[in-house]
Amino acid sequence: MRPKIVSSMALLIAAFCLMSCDILGSANELFNVYNVKFSEGAPAVDGQTITYSGSLLEAPSLDKFHFKMVFHVKADNSQNNYNAGFGSEALKPVLNFRINGKGNPPVSTTVEPFSVAAGKIGDLEFPLDIPLTIMDRDVVRLILKGDPIPYFLSGTVKFDLLDGTSIKGSGKSELDLSSGEISTRPSGSVTSLLSGLL
Repeated sequence: MRPKIVSSMALLIAAFCLMSCDILGSANELFNVYNVKFSEGAPAVDGQTITYSGSLLEAPSLDKFHFKMVFHVKADNSQNNYNAGFGSEALKPVLNFRINGKGNPPVSTTVEPFSVAAGKIGDLEFPLDIPLTIMDRDVVRLILKGDPIPYFLSGTVKFDLLDGTSIKGSGKSELDLSSGEISTRPSGSVTSLLSGLL
C-alpha cells in the first residue's frame, strides 16, 4: 500500500509544480508589459481651421461650426515584443483637449482605435473635430483673430499587447502633449459668418 501512496503523492506534487510553473509563466508574461510612451510629432499640430456645414443661403447657426485640427504623435512601443492595440470601434480611446492653457476646462473627445507595431516607434495622426457650441467663446474669438495660442491633448489610454488576436498582456499609458503657440486663420467667409454669433 505504501508505494501506491508515495507514487500518488509524487504525481500530485508533479502536477502542482507544472500548474505553478504555468501560472508563474503567465504572470511573468503579464508583468513584462512596458508602457507605450507618447510624445509630440513634428509638427505637433497642423490643419487647424474652423469649418461651416450650413447653407450660405440661410442664417448662420453656431451648431454648424466645427473647429478641426490634427495632432501628430510619436508612439514608442520599442520595449514590447507584441503589437500594442488601443481601443476598438465599440470603445474608442477618450482624450482631453484643452485650448490656451493647461489648466482650462477640458473638452472630451474620442480618437479612432489605433495600434503600434511590436518593437517599433510609430507615427500617428489624431484628427480632432470639436463643435464650437462646447468651446469657450473668448477662445473662439482669439482663434478668429489669428492670435497664437497653445493646444493640449492628454489622457490615460488602455492597451492590449496582441499576438494576432491573442492578448498577451495589458497596460495603461499616459498621454500628455502640447503644441506650443500657433495661429489659426479661418477663411474670410467663415470669419464673417461666425463673428455675428459671438
